[in-house]
Amino acid sequence: MFLSKAKKKSAWVQGALERFERPLLQYALSILQDLDRARDTVQETFMRLHKQDQAAIEGHLSQWLFTVCRNCALKSLKKEDRYIYVEHEEFEHRKVENVSPLQEMAHRETVERLMEHVKTLSRNQQEVVRLRFHGNHSYQEISQITGLSVGNVGFILNAAMRNLRGKMERDDKDEKIIYLAKRAAS
Repeated sequence: MFLSKAKKKSAWVQGALERFERPLLQYALSILQDLDRARDTVQETFMRLHKQDQAAIEGHLSQWLFTVCRNCALKSLKKEDRYIYVEHEEFEHRKVENVSPLQEMAHRETVERLMEHVKTLSRNQQEVVRLRFHGNHSYQEISQITGLSVGNVGFILNAAMRNLRGKMERDDKDEKIIYLAKRAAS
């Protein structure tokens, strides 16, 4: 009986590890900016998962893991008395079929520009954007992970998106002006 429970728990933790290790590593890396410390944080997260009662976490495993990972990462930063919070290249460049090399290059440049703009957002906005669009978490899940109210999550995300949209539109206008100026000079 005991051995069967232990095997079930190990299989459950292994399944969670396979599903969430990479997203948690990317999340921890975005906070810590150090791959070794991020790996240690994710390892600590899964060690804590192994110690938890499966029934208590079932149904909200993702929120629990991201919350624990965030808390461990922040604790690690506090230990070193520094708080670096710079966006890391979290959003992978995925190859899309039936896209020309020129379209793919334009898409890559747009994503790079967008990621540069994300770095200019406040810490809260960066975190909420990351959890929403990279982690695919709901407002409720982000609320539980960050400790912010659901309404505040929506407000922060809306402000971040408005800010990013404005910056991208300004970039597009600047590019058009440069193109027209070059064309006029020719």
